[in-house]
Amino acid sequence: MCLILLAWGQHPDYPLVLAANRDEYYRRPTAIAGPWQEHPGIIGGRDLLQGGSWLAMSRNGRFATVTNFRETPSAVEPPRSRGQLVSDFLLDSRSPAAYLAGVEQQGSLYRGFSLLVGDRGSLGYLSNRGGGYRLLEPGLYGVSNALLDTPWPKVVAGKKCLTSLLATSPLDNVGLFKLLADDTPPSLPAGVPANGDLIAGPQAPIFIRTAEYGTRCSTLLWTDQAGGMTMLERSFVPDGRDWSEVRYRFDGS
Repeated sequence: MCLILLAWGQHPDYPLVLAANRDEYYRRPTAIAGPWQEHPGIIGGRDLLQGGSWLAMSRNGRFATVTNFRETPSAVEPPRSRGQLVSDFLLDSRSPAAYLAGVEQQGSLYRGFSLLVGDRGSLGYLSNRGGGYRLLEPGLYGVSNALLDTPWPKVVAGKKCLTSLLATSPLDNVGLFKLLADDTPPSLPAGVPANGDLIAGPQAPIFIRTAEYGTRCSTLLWTDQAGGMTMLERSFVPDGRDWSEVRYRFDGS
């Protein structure tokens, strides 16, 4: 159950701060974040099964990230991979609003998703499971495998911690990675029943470790006032206790 936490216009030095975990089956082939061979102006991880990505940025100041929507799969597999939504935006020249408006008309071509896309001036959100696309006002947002800001415990806890970390400058990368590494099972709010593994099960913590499925990488992405964009990513071995780390930066232009 992936997690994306995002602060838009909430820090005087960093217009965008994003912290995200990608949770996936260990057997799914993946390339860690790096320049794409066919498009070296794009940096991000790659899904080697379908060719898309879950989070990537481009030299021209664009970024995109997507999560799956938790639901029973339909009997018929839609024709397009959700990871293509990320790569398509980074290769597109339309504004976030225009791009999302086009995707909204083709939502039935994908399984359920929540998609965030942005450039240096705007940030947009779309799910093909309700609500239509919208540009986001400055604020702090969180999404797991449901609609934006659905108050799953990991989303609520992550947003609270991110709010505290935004009080520091320079950015507290150690604190952000510590947030994303929290494997504590969440406490159920009063009066909220357990809902399968969404709240109370092994996929409920921010950082997941199970025998076959878990957090594959933790990614930080931020922009600065000069227009630069930086990605810092840790990729984990299956037990989640050891990692490799990469860092990339695009200067503003």
